[in-house]
Amino acid sequence: MIVLPNQEYARPSGLPLAYDLIRPDSGVPPLVIFIHGGGWISGDRSMYRDEAIWLADKGYACALVDYRLAPLHPYPAAVEDVSTFLAYARREHEELQIDPARIVAIGNSAGGHLASMLGVFGPDRANAVVSISGISDLTNPEDAHLPIAMAFLEQFMGCSYLGNEDRWREASPIAHVSPESPPFLVMHGDLDDIVPLAQSERFRDALLAQGVPVEFVRFGGEGHSFTWDGWTRIRERYLGYIEEIFGHSPSRQ
Repeated sequence: MIVLPNQEYARPSGLPLAYDLIRPDSGVPPLVIFIHGGGWISGDRSMYRDEAIWLADKGYACALVDYRLAPLHPYPAAVEDVSTFLAYARREHEELQIDPARIVAIGNSAGGHLASMLGVFGPDRANAVVSISGISDLTNPEDAHLPIAMAFLEQFMGCSYLGNEDRWREASPIAHVSPESPPFLVMHGDLDDIVPLAQSERFRDALLAQGVPVEFVRFGGEGHSFTWDGWTRIRERYLGYIEEIFGHSPSRQ
């Protein structure tokens, strides 16, 4: 296994942004981009390190990516950063020794939102997306969001919803779904008390309405922070999903 820590991929306004690459010793595997959660205001790339080591052992290259955090850097900073990394990975695919046509974005919570944006927004998109407990629709806050989530959302957006409805809609993955969107695996716990399950259900329906392949998994008895058993099932499902999307497991090449 090869570990390349603290690699710079961009410097917006002079601020260095880094990623860690963890990959098998050989081959040209798919790349899995891990995007951490934390309500867009906290967290860092180390949060997925153990997951990346586990997945790299299965034959996948994994990138752990930092992005600018709100409220100091409100929307669209985080979306721009993960999009910049995706473009960077494709541009530098020979140096990274990854397959630029097999890139998966994975994230939970705020990371699920950003991973989803990588699948539906902008000219350069991931080839598959795994969204775990992610917000997909930032609009209609009085009905669609719980009060605890609104505190994060207003910091992420850098403005209130009223008077800025178009901006909040632009930041919503559900607003950008099209027939060109890549396959999605959407997972959510039915006891989530931060991001309602209905967020993922509506996103699933929007994807299906556009003919986008989507698998939806509802985890009974799980909240926003998954139990170890719940996360083990998530891990098994997304690994199986990636293998299905790309036709085989790199570890069996």
